[in-house]
Amino acid sequence: MDKKYAEFVGVDNLHYAKITEDSEANYTTEVPKYLAPTAEISSEVEIENTPTYYDNVAAFNYVSEGTTTLTVTVSGVPANTAAELLGKDYDEANGMVLDDGVPTPPEIALSFRFNKGAEDYRYYQYMKGTFSGGAEEAASKSGSVDIKTYELTYTAVVTTHKFAVGGKQKGLKRIFADTDDVNFKVATATGWFAKVQTPITTPEG
Repeated sequence: MDKKYAEFVGVDNLHYAKITEDSEANYTTEVPKYLAPTAEISSEVEIENTPTYYDNVAAFNYVSEGTTTLTVTVSGVPANTAAELLGKDYDEANGMVLDDGVPTPPEIALSFRFNKGAEDYRYYQYMKGTFSGGAEEAASKSGSVDIKTYELTYTAVVTTHKFAVGGKQKGLKRIFADTDDVNFKVATATGWFAKVQTPITTPEG
C-alpha cells in the first residue's frame, strides 16, 4: 500500500501560542510554547446539512461548518500553564492559582503533529480557539497504580483576519499538511513549532 494512505499511530509536539491580535488588519501571536506530553487528541466538527426540496425530491443540499472541538488528553499541566490557558489569575510571587470561577480564556493558536505510518507525519496548526475544562482526577494509591490524565477541550473557530487563499480573502480555522506530500517543504516541517503557521509566515524551502 502507498505510504500516503498510512494510519495515524501517534501524536506529539503539542504547542500553544497566545494570539496578540486578530483583526481585519493583522493576525499576530506570541512565540509558541510547549504545552505538555500528549496521550491523545480527538476532534469533532460541527456540521449542518440543509436540503431543499422541489418537485417532491431533494434538489440541493447546503453544508455549513461550525466550531471544531478538540479533546486534548495530556499527562498533566503545571498550575501556572493551566492558569494561562484557562484565563485564571496566577500569583507568581507565591506560586498559586487564584480561581474566581469566572472563565476568561485567552484566544490561543494550537499546533501538534500526528505520526503517519512508520516515518511520516501530519502537521496541524489551529489558528484560533479557546481552552476550557481542565478535568482533574486522582485515586488513592493501592496495590496497583491507577493512572489519571489531564483533559482539556479546545474549541477552534475561524480567524477574523483574512488571508490570501486561492485568489480570495478568507478567514482560516486551521492549516495541515503531510510530510509525504512532495509539495510540502522540508523547511516548513522543521520550523513548524517555532512560530504559528499562516499562509504568510510559512517559509519556502
